[in-house]
Parts: sequence; C-alpha cells; structure tokens
Amino acid sequence: MACKCVCKPWRGLLATPEFVNLHLSRSVPGFAVETRSRSFKMVEIVEELDEEHRLDVTFSFKLPFDEIIRSSVNGLFFLKEFAFGDLILCNPITRDYIMLPCPRQTTLNVKINIENFGFGVSRMTRKYKVVRISGEKSLEEECKYGCQVSTVGTGSWRKVPFGDSLRLCDDVGEVLVNGNLHWTAKETRRGSGEWICCFDLETDLFSTFPAPPLPSSTGRSLCVLRDCLCVSDISTTDGCIIIWLMEENEHSWTKIFVIPDVDRLPIVDVWPIRIFENGDVLMECEDGTLFYYSNKTKTFDYDIVSREYRAPFPSTFVYAPSFVSLKSFAMENAWSF
Repeated sequence: MACKCVCKPWRGLLATPEFVNLHLSRSVPGFAVETRSRSFKMVEIVEELDEEHRLDVTFSFKLPFDEIIRSSVNGLFFLKEFAFGDLILCNPITRDYIMLPCPRQTTLNVKINIENFGFGVSRMTRKYKVVRISGEKSLEEECKYGCQVSTVGTGSWRKVPFGDSLRLCDDVGEVLVNGNLHWTAKETRRGSGEWICCFDLETDLFSTFPAPPLPSSTGRSLCVLRDCLCVSDISTTDGCIIIWLMEENEHSWTKIFVIPDVDRLPIVDVWPIRIFENGDVLMECEDGTLFYYSNKTKTFDYDIVSREYRAPFPSTFVYAPSFVSLKSFAMENAWSF
C-alpha cells in the first residue's frame, strides 16, 4: 500500500524496466522468516548481532498460498504444492503472482520415484527458468531420469539432456549460485562418493564435479555463503558441523568453519544462513528451528526471531525486495492479491 500511494507519474516510473533493474542492483538482501502460517517478517542483514542475539525486523508481509516456498530469486518466491503439483511465482512487494503450467509425465503408466524442482535466473539473458528433474519407473523397466525446463513467459516445457549416470540424492533442495543450479547427486559411472550436479541456466547444460569428502554418519546440505557454493556436513560421529566453501570455477573445497558439540542438536541437516565477522553463525535446522551459535561462548541460542508458528521444514529464505512485476512476462496471466 505504501509503495503504491504515490502520484501516477511516480508509480509509472516505479514500473519501468530501467528503475526495476537499478533498484534490484542496489536492493539490500536480508532474510524472510515465517513467523506465523503464511506470514513472514523481513529481517535485514547486520554485521554483528547485539548481546541478546536479536535480529532487526524491517517489515512484514503475508502470502495467500498454502504451498511451500522452495526458493527466492530477485524478490520472487517460487512455491510448489505437493498434493496437486501447483507451481506459483509471486512477488510480495508488487503483490502479484502467476500460476505456471505443470509439466506432463513423459510416459504412461509410470511411478515417479523422485521429483525435484529448481528456480533461477540466467546470467546474461536474465531469463527466469524453472527446472524439473524426475526419476520415472514403469512396471517393467528400470528407473529412468529426465529433465524438463520452462522459461517463464513461454507457457511451455521442453526436454533437455540429462546424464544417464546421474542420480539425485533424495529430498534435496537446489541452490542457485552465479546463474547455476546445484544439487547433490550420485555418479554411478564414477564409483562411490557424492558429486555436485550443476545446471547452467544460460546454456541449459549439465555438468558434475566432486563434493567435499563425506564424513561418517552425516547429514549433508547445500547453501550459499559469501556468494559462493557451500556444503554443510553434520557428523554425529565426529561431534561437529563442518562448513565447506568452494572457490568459483576452481571446484576445490576449503573447510572454513567447524562447530563442535553437535550432539546437543537433535537434528540431521542444518542450513547455515550467515557467518558473521566475529565468527558467530546463524543457521536453520531441518525442522524449521532458527538458532545462533556464538563463537566466543561456544553456546547455542534458539530464540532469535519471535515466532508464533514454526513449519516442520526449513522456512527461512535469503530475500532481496524488488519491484519485478510478474505482469511483464508474456504468455502468463498475472493476478493480484
């Protein structure tokens, strides 16, 4: 409401591509935290939290959808509904959304064993794309994997080649870094060990490179820290959380952080959100719990943001507000909420 209560020339200016792109380039990223069902608080990034480890809330917004937010790119949320498979893009600032066409199954009489979606924007053409990787198994054949891509605004899906030896790890989410989507995967032709599956949104091509060494008895998750791809390993055997960082285009991993006393956390996976200058870390558990680790006191704090509701899955997203309007995409019907 505050953004739209302006004179018509000013409102028209806010909708021009020149202003939208300029604002997006200067938009300060923060975190969108779900505090009640479908209600979020925007938390700005600071270099260091206060002594009580509290985060500053800049504004709040509510979404009219029950679907689960999968990712956020340039102020747009990508939502996926499990029961009916609805795919939604929305912008809580402009308060508009579009329903994306659902991809069709590639064959008849198949059972989908695994299905994973990714959403991102290419580096050069700045096209927004949704990627679907699925494993399908008929009654008589072995499991076959394939990939479909939809460029937002075209209203259609197309098949792209997917490696025959690639097998995505179950229940893993994608990570967008520098125009590339990443998943953890298995490479059946290269023996044991985990690999990173990378999809270039500019060329629509897949590639793979080795993941960091896997500790024993661990849970593994991908994340983005310092604008780089990172891997978080939580090992109950070694009693610590290990955070690995990959330097761009080098495919080499560096161990940048170790958090001991992990046995005090009844979790399997964690997603580091930010490592502060003083060595403290803000993270989220797989059950949606936000916690803060103090590098000075070696303690954990779980009361970071006041929340009346906590989803049983990760519900905190890096978020940069933008004026990107979904009404600008051709072949898509945009609605307001």
